[in-house]
Amino acid sequence: MSDNEHETLRQKALAEIALLDTPPEREFDALAKLAQRMLGTSMSSITLIAPERQWFKAYCGPLAPQTPRDRAFCPIVVETGAPLVVADARLDPRFAGSPFVTGAPNIRFYAGVPVRVQRPGRSPVTVGTLCVLDERPREPTPTDVEVLEGLACLAEALIEARSVARRAAEAAEEHRLTAERLERERRQFKQAERMADMGSYRYDIERQSTAWSDGVFAIHERPISGGVPTDEILNHFPEPDRTAFVAAVMRTLETGEPFELDADFVTAKGNARRVRCSCEIELAKGRPVALIGLIQDITERHGLEQRLRHLARTDDLTQLANRVEFHRVLDARLRAARAADGDVAVLLIDLDGFKGVNDALGHAAGDAVLRRVADRLRASCTAGSFPARLGGDEFAVVLSADVDGVGVDRTVRRLLHDLEIVMEGSGHIARVTGTIGIAWSSTAGQDRDRLLRQADAALYAAKRTRKGTAATYRADADYRQAG
Repeated sequence: MSDNEHETLRQKALAEIALLDTPPEREFDALAKLAQRMLGTSMSSITLIAPERQWFKAYCGPLAPQTPRDRAFCPIVVETGAPLVVADARLDPRFAGSPFVTGAPNIRFYAGVPVRVQRPGRSPVTVGTLCVLDERPREPTPTDVEVLEGLACLAEALIEARSVARRAAEAAEEHRLTAERLERERRQFKQAERMADMGSYRYDIERQSTAWSDGVFAIHERPISGGVPTDEILNHFPEPDRTAFVAAVMRTLETGEPFELDADFVTAKGNARRVRCSCEIELAKGRPVALIGLIQDITERHGLEQRLRHLARTDDLTQLANRVEFHRVLDARLRAARAADGDVAVLLIDLDGFKGVNDALGHAAGDAVLRRVADRLRASCTAGSFPARLGGDEFAVVLSADVDGVGVDRTVRRLLHDLEIVMEGSGHIARVTGTIGIAWSSTAGQDRDRLLRQADAALYAAKRTRKGTAATYRADADYRQAG
């Protein structure tokens, strides 16, 4: 390892012990004083070697708190990693011209040994010295270095103990901060649970036990003090959502794939709710140990979505399905008919005389007619039939899949009768009837647009014959004048 690499390693070790430029400490001061007394010198120090200076952690005698590193004694001990004894510095060419020898503190005698930092599993690193100094030259005794090395071991032990204490304090502070952070996150999580009407759960697979957060107890309307009612959890889900939930859980256990499920829910107090459940596997060493997830009360959101969906699909005046919803239902019926090789009958209805109601009695009377027509469509159509308002005075009905030709005729006759509406007001009388065009999906090749064109052609063929009647589309008829 090069000198630069050694120096980098030393400075890193010095930084790790965090001892440089720290306040005086009684233990280090006592150790420096003990070295001075045991060797009978006027000065002593525990010295740390920084890149450009030597700094005395503890010292006795006329020494400055720190001095430049250049031409000093201690850096040589650190660089060589070996003890250094100089009997008379004025006679040693390495130090005779040193300002520490020619000027204050006028060093003549020096004896110093390395102070090392121990590193687990690695070689120790020399970061400083324990040394004694004197203004008079002296011949070292055989035990001088041995005494200093013993005291250096105590210095190293002090440094290690200080480092251990510092690391323990840092760990304790980190633990305290972690505990505070976890408590803060716990409070924030509870706030988030309350704001989102949400809670978390964990099911221990081996113990077959379940833990709930406060939010889950709130959703179930159960007291936290009562604990988790493990045997009753599934009872909160009415069928068929209970079966769907159990199937989703089993699928997650078998495949490891998470799931998210919306379900109806009944609280412990009997209140109906809508909840969203999520679930995933918790692994430990690659083995499933728990199911974890969230449950959220989405009753309000679900209700809003249902209302918005209803508004998007419903004619506001008549509360019948609108054109978009009619097309969606018709497409679904046609798909089912194709799959079952069946047939779908569609009625298109146009009101006769409706403009006269608006002109003679006003738009409020016209609206009343439209609402009355909607009521009679709902009352006259068989179960499974689907009435809708397409716009203006145009209505349509998708008849039930089990209605045959006889049933269609019966329904149409009833509708023709029910759609005869007489309105009176302000000395005026207006009469409204309905004309109906009928078409079957088998004739249209199960194509929605073609089916509606055919029903429309039949409607206008009936109007040409006589308003207030009905006609069924026939492939062999001539509809070129229709409309």
